[in-house]
Amino acid sequence: MKTENSPAAVENDGLSNPARAIGLIVVAVSMFATMEAMAKYTSETIRVEMVIWGRYFFHFAGMVLVLPLLGVRRTFHVKSPVKVTIRGLLLLGCTMCFFTAISLIPLTDANAIAFVAPLITVALSAFVLREKVGIRRWAAVGIGFVGVLIVLRPGFNEIHWAYFLVLAMATMFSIFGLMTRSLNRTEDPVAMQFHTALVGFIGTGILVAFYWETPTLREWAFLIVIGIIGGVSHQILIFGFRYASASLLAPFHYTVIIWATVYGYFIFGDVPEVWTFAGAALIVTAGLYVWIRERQIKPKHPAQH
Repeated sequence: MKTENSPAAVENDGLSNPARAIGLIVVAVSMFATMEAMAKYTSETIRVEMVIWGRYFFHFAGMVLVLPLLGVRRTFHVKSPVKVTIRGLLLLGCTMCFFTAISLIPLTDANAIAFVAPLITVALSAFVLREKVGIRRWAAVGIGFVGVLIVLRPGFNEIHWAYFLVLAMATMFSIFGLMTRSLNRTEDPVAMQFHTALVGFIGTGILVAFYWETPTLREWAFLIVIGIIGGVSHQILIFGFRYASASLLAPFHYTVIIWATVYGYFIFGDVPEVWTFAGAALIVTAGLYVWIRERQIKPKHPAQH
């Protein structure tokens, strides 16, 4: 079955433009990193629960404002409301875990560990979806987790509990990705985006009732920008996948480590240790190998696209 992100689908729609797609993905990734840096910075003066709320409240508010342009019927209509809601809850869980983690640990470390998400996807594909995973991809998964151990270095220093939040985020994001891959075959991307914002809006609204702090004018400004960046960056990501296949664009997601390092150093004074870069390099190498193998395998099994 072909999805809107498959190479064939892109070519058939006459939208194939790899250069534009790569540019959009790089922009989206840089915006994600900017949002993370702003979230970490804002959480220094206000509770992180408020930051998470702001990310979804203003994302949802932005979508409501452009609702007439998107089309009310198109935006609200989903064929699998339960699955779409679960997908939204998973992304909310990812945001809660990651924003909490980066309020406590360096951005570069958090993003380095988050790179295991594609490797967790491989493991979940084997055990949950019963997909065949060869010994070479299993080896890549193992190497990736060795990279995580290098970043954490258990036994050599005390491991902050926030690192486990990043691992939890990576696991949830992997499930989120698998669900997105499945739902893309039947659901409108705009409708999924709206329901993601709606689930986050409701979920964080309940959460913040227990942790409300009235933001200062400056904090309000940061929360608004975080929410807008969160919504716009996801929309840019969707547009990027319209012009090229997901398999082509996957490696460019790793550029976030550059932004995380820059923001971490210049804003927070975090100087990454050599172990962080060594572990990240190993994780990225393993992820790229999985990407290469999937590109080699998929043409042989078009029905699995």
